[in-house]
Amino acid sequence: MARAPDIVVGIGNVLRRDDGIGVEVARQLGARALPDHVEVCDGGTLGLDLACIIENRRRVVIVDAIDAGESPGTVFRLSPEQLSPASNVGLSVHDFHLLHALDETRLTGTEPQKTIVIAVQVGDTSAGIGLSDPVRDAADRVVALVAKELGIPMNDARRAPAFADGYAPQAERADACTER
Repeated sequence: MARAPDIVVGIGNVLRRDDGIGVEVARQLGARALPDHVEVCDGGTLGLDLACIIENRRRVVIVDAIDAGESPGTVFRLSPEQLSPASNVGLSVHDFHLLHALDETRLTGTEPQKTIVIAVQVGDTSAGIGLSDPVRDAADRVVALVAKELGIPMNDARRAPAFADGYAPQAERADACTER
């Protein structure tokens, strides 16, 4: 089976301030004219449903928030193996996340060839909309790092014409997940 285009997936809850950094980076990248071999997805809080978005990809770059006890806005480049779930006790449907989605792709033989996680240290995850200053400042660095991971010169990732919701036509929506 042919591999689907590379994809950037921004994960997070925009209603919990800095937790929305992944979604913000996806928004910024989705507003750029990217090469045909790159898609962008606002993964929001999908969890296990991310499996159908990342399956059969050559490269997957996940952008998410992290609390590693560092200064807010610190950017990390991690492999999925460097992440571990906080707990496996008392799982509910709300406890499934990226690692479970990756496990599902392994079990179904549709695992991406390479998965990289770009994580940003949060400062404020209280209820509210909008990133804290240090995390908002990190967004530009993350966009550049994602472009580097995917081999996209930043001058090629120019801004696309504006669309009503801020996404370029090639930006894949999380609700666009269909059988391939």
